[in-house]
Amino acid sequence: MAPDRPGPPGTRLLLCFPALSLARKAVRSGLDPWLLADRAHQRVFTPLAGGRLVLVDPGDEAAVAAAVARVVRERAITHVLDATGFPVAGVPGPESARAPHVLADIGELGRVLARSRHPMVRTRVVAAAGDVPAAAAEIGWPVVVRSECEQTVVWSAPALERWLAAPGRRAPFAVAEFVAGPEVVTTTLTHDGMHRVVGLTARRPGAHGVRYLHPAPLPESAAMAVRAAVTAMLDLVGYEFGPAETTVVLADDGPRIVGSRPCFGTRGIPRLIKTATGFDVQTELFRALAGVPVHPPVPRWFAAVEFFRPFAGRPGDGLPGLRVLAEGATPEAVEARLDAARDSVPPTRNDDCYVRFAGNTVRVEVSGIEDGMDWEQRL
Repeated sequence: MAPDRPGPPGTRLLLCFPALSLARKAVRSGLDPWLLADRAHQRVFTPLAGGRLVLVDPGDEAAVAAAVARVVRERAITHVLDATGFPVAGVPGPESARAPHVLADIGELGRVLARSRHPMVRTRVVAAAGDVPAAAAEIGWPVVVRSECEQTVVWSAPALERWLAAPGRRAPFAVAEFVAGPEVVTTTLTHDGMHRVVGLTARRPGAHGVRYLHPAPLPESAAMAVRAAVTAMLDLVGYEFGPAETTVVLADDGPRIVGSRPCFGTRGIPRLIKTATGFDVQTELFRALAGVPVHPPVPRWFAAVEFFRPFAGRPGDGLPGLRVLAEGATPEAVEARLDAARDSVPPTRNDDCYVRFAGNTVRVEVSGIEDGMDWEQRL
């Protein structure tokens, strides 16, 4: 292995199978990361990493684990992330290594939070639609059934039968107790055990799927309660480093945790944050590693996305991944554009169709993955 180049004192980062764009952000933030990459991508990453590139077959779990352990040991690595932002095990410190897995495991997180001020919403995750009735019976009616493209409150067993009979249901499913109140997806960045809430995004059912709006239109007292609940949860599990995305229900008796993921973000939420504020979640975590304090952004713009659940009726309907993005100066303007966009989604056989309503126009722009991001995002 080649020697390390000078970098921030005490900071050594290993990225495992990152997208080229993620590795670039680390370098542009002042870091000299080591990269674990597929041999097929050697030509892509060599100019960026040079001697800090380790090639391994991603399908060989034993080889990957051995490569991570070797680089961590020989290069005194302090932080390891995979392509999604999950803090990979391998860095010394059993508690810090365990924390991301606690966050990612609904059952384990529920046990940790059971005696806290903000207990978790009771949830069961099932792999198939046929397992939903048993999970619902265990939790008790009504339940909330969540999947990638939708969120539905189901009030009874007959109602669940009708829900299951509809076409296009996509597993896995999270079956949870019904807790009344708005849902907020909280995006955090943690470095050296210090948590920064960098985004509050509203999650709500849409007419044809699920909708996310950033920033969430909340009174400051409610926003403060959400921030306090999420940072207390991260403290409780001992989360020391990494991004996280946590869903919270603002119930009458206070915030309740729905679930959490140690990752940069899902469902396009990091893109909403960047559209509304210019704040790039990945870049800011790397800048924190480089010694730059994280300053949560102040939104002055709104952005939203609606993910369509599969349904029948027009050519191209029923395809996974169909989504509509809108942005504007007020939540009302953004929601109105999303409503208008429903009837403007073009028939397509491209799962990556992306429709964008921007500014004060109703012109529809259809482009590739993530609104025209270039091919390197797919590596």
